[in-house]
Order: sequence, then C-alpha cells, then structure tokens
Amino acid sequence: PRLTDAQVATLETGGTRRSVHAGEVLIREGAPSNDFFVILTGKVAIIDEGAEDGERRILRVHGPGRFLGELGLLDSQVAFFTAEAIEDGEVLVVPAERVRELVAHDLVLSDLILRAYLV
Repeated sequence: PRLTDAQVATLETGGTRRSVHAGEVLIREGAPSNDFFVILTGKVAIIDEGAEDGERRILRVHGPGRFLGELGLLDSQVAFFTAEAIEDGEVLVVPAERVRELVAHDLVLSDLILRAYLV
C-alpha cells in the first residue's frame, strides 16, 4: 500500500527527512531495526541475502509513498530482510516508538500499516 500525503505528514511529526544514496543499506537482515522508513523519492529494494546458493535476490522494489519496516519493528525484533537504496533519493525516518504511538491512536494509519505487515 501507498501512504497518502496526509499520512506522510502525520508520520513526519516525530520523524526526520534524510537523503539516501544508491547502495546504502537502510535495514540489515538479522540486525535490530528501530526505524520505520517512508520513501519520499528514489527506490529501495527488498533483498533476500539468505539464498541457499549465496546469491542476493531482489524480492521487490519500492518507490515513493511506500514504507519499509516489519511487524517485528513494533516489538523490537531483528529484521528478516535487507532494504537497500537502488537510487539516490530521500526517506522519512520515523522512530519505532513514534510508529507504535500512531498505531495505537490513528485507526486508519494503523490498519494500513498492520495490513501491509500481515500480507
């Protein structure tokens, strides 16, 4: 799902915009992930680094309006995938604590995020 401009604005309260560059890893498989990322510009690939043949596989590519993070983010688990910028761009970085607050109080945003994590 894509976030609306209003939902991005809601997340921006308590978040930080920052530039990313192609090749920059935002989330590393097996490492704690304490941030929720909203892609504002550019593209980010979701990568499976645990392939049996040792190859990295791109599972999907996300662009503007999409968000990155896992259900485990909401209760401080390690990441199950790697997210890497494949184009220069800008992301909104929102601390997990802020996302937990929003999920608890904004039912529409909560439904959107949780539905994406459970699919």
